[in-house]
Amino acid sequence: MEHRSNKTMLVFLFWCSILLNSAPAICVAQDPNETTPTSSNEPSPSLPQQTPGSSPKPKLPTSGSKVGLGLNIGVGPIGLNVGVGVKLDPKIKALCAKSDDANLCLTTIAPVYNGKTDLLSVIQMMIKAATDQVKQAMATAKKMANDPRTDAKTRSGYKDCEEMYDDALDNFQEALDAIPIPEIGTVNIMLSAAITDISTCDDGFTGQPNPIPDGVSPMAKLNEHLMNIVGVMLSIVKMIPIPT
Repeated sequence: MEHRSNKTMLVFLFWCSILLNSAPAICVAQDPNETTPTSSNEPSPSLPQQTPGSSPKPKLPTSGSKVGLGLNIGVGPIGLNVGVGVKLDPKIKALCAKSDDANLCLTTIAPVYNGKTDLLSVIQMMIKAATDQVKQAMATAKKMANDPRTDAKTRSGYKDCEEMYDDALDNFQEALDAIPIPEIGTVNIMLSAAITDISTCDDGFTGQPNPIPDGVSPMAKLNEHLMNIVGVMLSIVKMIPIPT
């Protein structure tokens, strides 16, 4: 009986010596606080962890340092989406404070801000921003005109708007061309003409049947926004000293 036990023990020790390197858990009691190392090539089943500094930290806004607004201008499917979050020079803020609408001035400049603060450069930036927004309005008018659900009379109004927006873009370009000279009078005339073009878009919807109320343009709110931008530009143009 003792001989059989000794034989069994020898067999057990023999297999332990063979399996020692490949299966340490069989013969070696491990500390329960220790963890078994895993191969670096094995994918980790845990969620990916961010490296230090990789997680974006929320930034608190500082007074007067940044414009961060989201505007949705329009009614129903007609509208402009303006989202900005750009740090502006304090001189721009001071300049806009003297305009007809300080907030609209800032949100118009922010998407196209190039770091310049002189009056002529500010007018150039605002014309560029207004040009981009009029192009959006033109694309909207074209889309609505081509919508099969749009009735014939309303479609005609949208097509008129496309033409008026195109004329406004031409006037913006002439104003831009006059700035380097500078011909401030021409800038003023062309911007005023652009307001007339945008306003004429609304006139084309007078007398429309339901669902559009009589005399109400579906582009009215958007056009009001565009005309207000040009109005701000005109108020800044008045600040430019005219050479004598």
